[in-house]
Amino acid sequence: MALDTFRSHFSQTTEKGIFFDNASMGPVAPEVTAAMNACMELRQAMPMKYYRYAAELFPACQALLARLIGSRPEEIAFTENVAYGINSAANSLPLQAGDNVILCDREFASNVYPWLRLQKAKGVEARIIPNDGGGLTVDRLEQYADARTRAVTVSSVEFSDGFATDLEAIGSWCQAHGAYLIVDCAQSLGVMPMDVKRFHIDFLAGLASKWLLGPFSTGFLYVREDLARELEPPFAGADSVKIDVDSVDYCLDWREGAARFELGLPNAPGIAGLHASLQLMDQVGFEAIRREAWQVSGYLIDGLKELGADLAPCALRDDTRSTIVSFSTPDPQQTYQYLRGRDIACSLRCGLIRMGIHGYNTTQEADQVLEVLRPHLAR
Repeated sequence: MALDTFRSHFSQTTEKGIFFDNASMGPVAPEVTAAMNACMELRQAMPMKYYRYAAELFPACQALLARLIGSRPEEIAFTENVAYGINSAANSLPLQAGDNVILCDREFASNVYPWLRLQKAKGVEARIIPNDGGGLTVDRLEQYADARTRAVTVSSVEFSDGFATDLEAIGSWCQAHGAYLIVDCAQSLGVMPMDVKRFHIDFLAGLASKWLLGPFSTGFLYVREDLARELEPPFAGADSVKIDVDSVDYCLDWREGAARFELGLPNAPGIAGLHASLQLMDQVGFEAIRREAWQVSGYLIDGLKELGADLAPCALRDDTRSTIVSFSTPDPQQTYQYLRGRDIACSLRCGLIRMGIHGYNTTQEADQVLEVLRPHLAR
């Protein structure tokens, strides 16, 4: 599928203005809505076929996700959101009082509060360290880690400024120092490369509703296969164990792989929507989508430079930038309202105007945004 055809699937969104807010939520294609509706219609009309349908849908979606992140399907569990995945990691890893987990001071809340709760409950220090140019780097780890550092938790791309973490370098450091690596990929998966094996990732938590252009309340958790076998999940349900759900011969015998982190029947309509979105993006080619998003975001960065915008430092380097473009102004709230009033969807995060560029966005849209900003930034 050509990129122009891909763009046409989002015409209901793009005809209403310029949507540069993919870092908050991505639009959904008609195929996604149709798949979710079809799932519910099946349940309404033929409830007994619903389970058979789900039994085929779930592994099909896992297979697409596995191909996207470089894992095996059995290493993926379905969740509600990133917070569920991070909590699963925090509360199942063998961490003891006096150990510490390192994270930087620009993390999104979903990757902070699980560790603060663990600190309160078990005495495992949540060591929040200063960012280095907008995110976490190996240099910072070398400064702040010690012999009790047992895990590093980080976003693949930071939510406010768009800092792209060098996961390969962080992963190599963790492997060399015997530390677990937990990654929140909410702000990158779909438009930035991901390879859990090459990056030595132990847990990867993601969701559908941003760059994967899927529904809300639908996420996934990757757990490295050999690690999953060693872990005791922090909670259990009928679908966490091997024994048949109808049996009263109760036995806490965990399912193999990441499945032990699933409590019950996953959100089938949400997974149907995610599966449809993954299929659509796969038809275009994830690499083609990544290239286009990278090109358009780079074009926007160059244009903002020409206008004298105060860009986030990470946007000025190819090794730290992403498809999130953030900049500051003397009055960011006023700039945000100015843009929204001209049908340009963006976000205001940590005092920065944040624009999230996807593969369906265009340089023509970037030009329109720059023309709108020109008189505003010149004042």
